[in-house]
Amino acid sequence: MRRAIHVAIAGLMVASLLLSTPLAAAAANAKWEVDIAPIYFLDDTGDSSAPPGNLFPIYCSGQAACAGTPHTTANLRLDYDLIYHFSQRWNFHYAHTNFDFSLGRIVTLAPGTSLLSGSVNDREDKLSLNYLAGHGLSLSGWYDSHQRTNIEATGLTGGCFFNSVACPGGGSNPSSINSNSWGVGGTYAFGPHATYQPPMFSAAFNINYFPRPAAGNCTDPAIAQPACYSGGINGYVGSGVVYGYGLTMFPFADTKIPPGSIPFIGYSSLPVWFHAENTPEVYNVIDGGIIQVLPHGLTASATYFKLQGRYSSDTIPPPDVVRSVTFLFKLNYALTF
Repeated sequence: MRRAIHVAIAGLMVASLLLSTPLAAAAANAKWEVDIAPIYFLDDTGDSSAPPGNLFPIYCSGQAACAGTPHTTANLRLDYDLIYHFSQRWNFHYAHTNFDFSLGRIVTLAPGTSLLSGSVNDREDKLSLNYLAGHGLSLSGWYDSHQRTNIEATGLTGGCFFNSVACPGGGSNPSSINSNSWGVGGTYAFGPHATYQPPMFSAAFNINYFPRPAAGNCTDPAIAQPACYSGGINGYVGSGVVYGYGLTMFPFADTKIPPGSIPFIGYSSLPVWFHAENTPEVYNVIDGGIIQVLPHGLTASATYFKLQGRYSSDTIPPPDVVRSVTFLFKLNYALTF
């Protein structure tokens, strides 16, 4: 049951990178750029706050009994980025990204039972080296790590739940879902020039390598190592590579354009691979919204973000799939010097 939901997290974190891409163009001759961005997450999955009744709520927001419906996402966080420009073409980038969400109800795990995730709160830290090759092409290489922050459990007893980083009482969770990967990728901007910012389209492709120790790094005490989840689609196969791609219409990548409103919409195919999973999971992501460019390095954005996993017996039984809909409201301040 825990695995059925936790496998969705990596997909959401990877997808969140599409929403946290740093503003690529610093002011002329500036070496440093610092981006500070408060962001508000609001769940709109539809049935993630379903009324009690045949309900097994995993998480809720109360300190005491946490009775009834678990807390769904309505959270304010802070993203931040630091970029150093070696030259007009080369830069180094550190990004701290939040992604909070709630999953839709899952009914196929146990007969007569609905499982709700409540509010799930993940963080990602990413280091990347980027090269602006010109003619619309940008290339990157990176390392990233993501973690689950502490979330309270309800209806369960014992130690740490849902693979969060911290345990009750402040201890470290040995089953933490701390996933990491190395990757390379590129984006290519093409198409007719828009009146406010050329060009009209941006295509992205990436390759991610997930180091997964031969011992399996499987921390569920009920499963013997190294054959983690050997009853899944395949036995545990160790490290592996996954491939992702996406297409965005009206990409935003330049802070030097005049103030104005910029709509955008995109689709991505996002594969992810947890430490203790037999096979990669693949998610379809649609996101769209509007960016308002303001004076003095400020931008504001509102984004609709929809994620849906593809059928896989390695996560939850069909016809259920991992799914989530989240609204993101973000204010970004870019300081260059």
